[in-house]
Parts: sequence; structure tokens; C-alpha cells
Amino acid sequence: MFMKANFVNMQKKGYFHPFAAGRHFALMNRIFDGQITADEAGLDIEARADSKEHPIHSVVLSDEDICMRRDLSPLAGLRDRFDVKVVFVLRRQDLWLESWYQQNVKWQWNPALAHLSFPEFFARRDEFFWIDYDAMMHKLGGLFGADNIICLSFERPQMPEGPVAAFCDAIGLTDRAGFAPAPHTNVSLSPLMTEFMRTLPLDEIPPKQRRVFEQACAEADKQITGQSGPQSTLFLDPESRAALMRDHAPGNAALARRLNRETLFTQPLPPADAPLAPQRLPQDSYALQRDFTGPFLRALAVRMGED
Repeated sequence: MFMKANFVNMQKKGYFHPFAAGRHFALMNRIFDGQITADEAGLDIEARADSKEHPIHSVVLSDEDICMRRDLSPLAGLRDRFDVKVVFVLRRQDLWLESWYQQNVKWQWNPALAHLSFPEFFARRDEFFWIDYDAMMHKLGGLFGADNIICLSFERPQMPEGPVAAFCDAIGLTDRAGFAPAPHTNVSLSPLMTEFMRTLPLDEIPPKQRRVFEQACAEADKQITGQSGPQSTLFLDPESRAALMRDHAPGNAALARRLNRETLFTQPLPPADAPLAPQRLPQDSYALQRDFTGPFLRALAVRMGED
């Protein structure tokens, strides 16, 4: 969203974010579905860049779902037109899984995952092959050259100004004076609201109408957490978290060595006695209606009135 908000500002600095899109989901789908080749997409992007008022030296494409595709070779054609650099942002696997679970429930784009409890979701973690970061680096390096992959670790000490600033710095966009600030979007809901949304069939509702329900849940969550206070966001118990990170330790260590780093991630795991996220709604039906359904319906009524 930062690049979309700064579509013209980026061009003034020589950077072109095609189609003013928040992410290039549609373009990537067309390439991977075989509707167009990467070379054809590159030709179109070059023409668009050449038509701009300011000289363009760099094109920036962004889509987080690219890593979810096992075969990335359809992108190889980009090398024929561009000197490709890949910025690969890594989040520690335990934290990524917890966040990914909440995003799956919040947005419900995949019905197979949207309604799982966290233990059920965690049991399917082997499906998320892209968090084997060393393997992903081998794949990306084989396609674009190892020297062309820029790895960033998603940790506050390694990104003191935030992920957007770190990304911009990585692509050389260091002078951002006058740019619109990075919007704070896609925030996870509280664990209890996540559990409430897990029971809702939002994936069965058309996207336009679904957005109203999503916004109502977000508004209700503000009210609920305002009354009950903040909740822990740790879904993994200490034993499962430690086991998960042991599984990824060899790959993380191998990648750290290739990057000439002492370690890939610097932050410690949460202490063993850290409270876990609440994952159980009130069992009393009256309390459930009062504490969750009521605030949700009030927020929904407001949203429907606005539309």
C-alpha cells in the first residue's frame, strides 16, 4: 500500500510500481496461469515505464503469494528484459505461523484453512514449504542468481524503522522526503475475535459483502479488547514452539552461513511462562451473545448504514 500511495512520488525518484496496485496479484496469476509470458509482461511494463513523465530506472513488482508457488520458472523470462533483484523478507517461523493462522481466519481466502483451530492448523505446517528459507533461497538463487537475492529478517532490531523503510533501503530508495507514510494495514485481530470469525462462513459470501462483515468484526474487536484489555498473541505452547524451531534450525543456520551472518534471527523465543493466547469463546450462550454477537451486530448495523 505504501507504493500505491506513493505511485507518483516513486516515479520522481526513478522507480515505477506498475498499475498503481497494492500488490501484483492479478499480474502474477496471469503469468503463472499461462495467459501471458513473463517476457510479454516485461514488454508491456517497459512501455508503460517509458511513457512516464520522469525517467524510470527501476521497476518494482510485489506479491507475497509468489513464494507459495512450487514452480517459479514462469518468472524466468523477466531476466531477458531486466536486471532482476529479489528482496526476500524472512519472519521467524514460529511467529510467521501464528500470524499466518490469524490472517487465514481473518480473510478466509482458503476454505480448507479458514475454519481450523490453531492446533489443526499447526498440524498442517508441512504444507507451508516456503518457510524453509534455505530451500527457498536455493530456488530463487537458481532462477535469478544467488548474488541477486537480498535477504531481510523481519525483526525490530534488524528493521529499526520498520519493514517498509527496510525494503525501500534495500532497493536504493533512501530519499523518501515528501512521501506519504506507510499505512498500518492488515493488522491481526485479537485471538478471541479470531476464534469468533473462525465460526463465521465468510468464505461463502461474495467479496463486496464480505468486506462489510470483516470491518464489523474489526470494529467489534476494538470494543471487546477495550473492555477486557489486551490479549496474548502467542498461540504456540513452549514445547511446540521449541520443537518447530529445532526443525528449522539446520536450514536457518545454513542460510545464515551463506549470508555471512552469525544467526538468521537475533530475538529469543518467548519465555516458557509467557501467557498463551485465549482460544476459547464463552461456553455460556448468554455471555457469548452479550460479549461477542452483540458488539458484532452493532458494528455491522453501522457499516450497513454507511453503505
